[in-house]
Amino acid sequence: MALIKTAANTQKRGVETPSASYLSLKPLWKKARAVLQGEAHAKAHDEYIEQDYSNLLLPFSPSMSQAQYDFYKSEGELPGLTTQYARVLISALLRKPSTLTLPEELDSVNAYDWITKDITLDGASLFNFLDAAIWEELQTSRAWVYIDRPTVSDAELEMMTPEERMMISPYPVLIKAENVINVQVKTHPVTRVKSLSRWTTRYITEEYADDNPWHPNYVDTVCDHYLDEGGFLVLDYYKKRHGSHEVESLNGVIQQEYEDSADGGFQLYDTVYPMKFGERLNRIPAFPLNGQLEPIEPVLMPLIDREVALYNKVSRRNHLLMGAATYTPVVQSDMTDEEFEELVGAGLGTWLRVRKDESITVLETPTGALADMDRAIEATVQEMAKMGIRMLSPEQAASGVALEIRNASQTAQLGTMNAKISGTMQEILAFMINWKYDSDYTGNDIEFQLSSDFAATVGGEGAMRLVSEWYQSGIISRETFVNIAKYNDFLPADYDDEEAVAAIQTDPLTNTPSDEDINLDEE
Repeated sequence: MALIKTAANTQKRGVETPSASYLSLKPLWKKARAVLQGEAHAKAHDEYIEQDYSNLLLPFSPSMSQAQYDFYKSEGELPGLTTQYARVLISALLRKPSTLTLPEELDSVNAYDWITKDITLDGASLFNFLDAAIWEELQTSRAWVYIDRPTVSDAELEMMTPEERMMISPYPVLIKAENVINVQVKTHPVTRVKSLSRWTTRYITEEYADDNPWHPNYVDTVCDHYLDEGGFLVLDYYKKRHGSHEVESLNGVIQQEYEDSADGGFQLYDTVYPMKFGERLNRIPAFPLNGQLEPIEPVLMPLIDREVALYNKVSRRNHLLMGAATYTPVVQSDMTDEEFEELVGAGLGTWLRVRKDESITVLETPTGALADMDRAIEATVQEMAKMGIRMLSPEQAASGVALEIRNASQTAQLGTMNAKISGTMQEILAFMINWKYDSDYTGNDIEFQLSSDFAATVGGEGAMRLVSEWYQSGIISRETFVNIAKYNDFLPADYDDEEAVAAIQTDPLTNTPSDEDINLDEE
């Protein structure tokens, strides 16, 4: 974790000022995102050079000009091994449908379908939400899930039918680590349970004016969530407006860059007291996906650091290859600068005329270094593979660099993530259910478990062909056939057979008349 020294009382620090913990972790988050999001992000990351150049993924020699560094960076190549590994983790955790069991009394209100098929405000499924949430968690180990609910006045509620009221559902919002600038935790004096006492978010959002609907202004918004003296939730909103050209974006995404000291300009414009069925909420509905209120460095940081080292080695190798494909002429002469410029300006592939007492030699690239560099690259790749396997399965590390996962008992990293995320989701779902149905369930009343079947059953196409024959012969039902196909990853986990059959029946490709359907007598 980076060391941050906070100057005491040098400048006013207000609600918009990120905490020291935030400032120490943010460089790691930026580094992790740059690597995991691909080569374009890695190279864009190096556009923002800090004073001591410590943030650069691809450092450059002090002797390089900016143009030389830009050319050197253009030759760089990020292998993307950590990204592949992260996707393996996500695929393993979501390879099979999660287990969700709700209290029986919720069957009558169709709570299961609400949670699994339409859990977010924009109607995303639980699977899609978890896919995005785990990806965010792997990048920073600081993904948050905030539970919100559409604001409906008492007058509006009075005019609604019971069915309409049931449609007003709380929903989870995935919050990035960079947007949570301050977290305070207190321990209950009796239960000794730690819980959030303050949770402050900050966003830069777009705002369009009536006189200019094409180009937005940017609004810096802070929302301070805290519990008052009575233990009830209060939301204070602060705003500061920016001009239309004062915010930077990276690959189309607005950069959430915040100063570590207050400069004024933030004004309190609204205070909200969230309610639950006529009573104020008594907790901050924000949940760290990994279940840890205290921050940690990104879990993939060891692999990310090795990938940065690999990025540099591959880039140097590419630079050497470029040098080997070209050459540097060396002119021994007492010619003037003007004469030298004329000689150099002639370029490659042309005839050069020099005085007979002058000579031109060529500096050759030491191509022998390429073999050494290739060996170093291969060694780093092997090291990363072994590190990844150790994280997945310590027992597999000794068997070579084959990325095989066979059962839950062998998977260290996956098992830990599975347990943490599953436990957090139980708490999240219990809170959402209570807010929707005015109930009082705890996380223990909800059973949620990500799949622990981390590897596909060994069967292959031969086994699936046999199952197909069973189905065609009437030995097994279509439902059984589809379940086996989904279990062995021949069909996606969210495959809906009824929808697929309906689509097939309307597909012109599958409903082309056969020769038997054609009545030749009509001709």
